[in-house]
Formats: sequence, structure tokens, C-alpha cells
Amino acid sequence: MATHAPSAGGRTAPAVNLAPSDTLRRKALEKLTLAIAKAVESASDDTLADIVGTQDLRHALTIAPRDIAPESAADLAAIKAARENTARFRDDMAVRAGGMLERADVAEMLGVSVAAIEKQRQRRQIVGVPYGNEIRYPAAQFVAGATVANLKQLLEAFGDTDPWEQLMLLTTPVSGYGPDQETPLQILAHRPGAETLKQLVALVSGWAA
Repeated sequence: MATHAPSAGGRTAPAVNLAPSDTLRRKALEKLTLAIAKAVESASDDTLADIVGTQDLRHALTIAPRDIAPESAADLAAIKAARENTARFRDDMAVRAGGMLERADVAEMLGVSVAAIEKQRQRRQIVGVPYGNEIRYPAAQFVAGATVANLKQLLEAFGDTDPWEQLMLLTTPVSGYGPDQETPLQILAHRPGAETLKQLVALVSGWAA
């Protein structure tokens, strides 16, 4: 039975089959909805009147949070620490993934258009992770100028799992697939047989559940 190192953080059950960008958009909408609700709850009568009276949505969004108490020093320190932890995590993942490529670099390597790369990501043929407003592509999924074989089967098995968590598992050494521990991406690079591939898909499905 193949095993893998435990991962940090929670896991999202694949209840629906959404593209990573759709998942991020939904989560962002949930955050913004809560933030707006908090702003309206704390707003003074004057602020509420300004919001209702304006015809400029951007102005309404700007003035809505003006009555919310500023973050305390402890809250600001916690936010800073969380951002630093996120940056370190992404740096570690980039090292494990052999570096991060920009979309144009991947398109040139594969000999396709930039638009085709985005379509491949949406179709789960390649994995891309969000860096702010950009999507970057782990280099370890490409070997000899091509995407590792059968990667799509693993990406589909992840369901709605966050792309960073997908990358974590794809770059985590596992045992039971050969004499040495290798990551799922390394195993795919060897073009494994049908039985090994089936076991890898089961591993990913179990981890994402």
C-alpha cells in the first residue's frame, strides 16, 4: 500500500468539479460579502446615507468601511506573520517544483499559444498556481519539453482541492512505487504502467476526499 507524508492545513472535499480560478473567485466573493456585511453593520447613519445616496459603486465601496475600528497592533502583527508564512510556503513549493514558469515560457516550450496554455490549465491538463493576479506553472510537470504523461488523470482526481495543495502532494515523495521514494510527478515522468497509474489516482483521490 502506497503511503505519503502528511500535508499541512485542511483539505477541501471535491463536492463540485470547478476550475481553480472558479474556486478562487467563489472564495473571494465569500470574503468580500462578509467584509461588506461587517462594514454596513458598523456604519453610522451618515455613512449609510452616503452609501444609499451615491450612484458610484466604487465610491460606495470606498466609504463603506470608514466606521470600522482600525486593526489593533496585535491584529496587524498576526496579519503580517500570516503573510510571511504564506510567502515562505510558496517559496518552498517553488523549490520542490523545480521553479515556477510564466505562461509565456510554457507556451514557448510546448510550441503552442499563450491562450492554449490557459485552456490546458482549465481542462486540467497542466497545473498552475496563483501568484497574486498571475498564474505560474511548476517546472517539474514538464520533462524534455513536454508535459509528463497522464498528468490529467491525477489533476482530475484532485477534484476541487486548492492548486497549492495539489502541488504539495505532487511534489511529496511517496513509497511503494519502486525501490526509492519519488514524487508523483517523478513517477509519471517514468511513464508507469496501468496498474501503477491506477494506484496513483487512488492515492490522490483518497488524499483529496
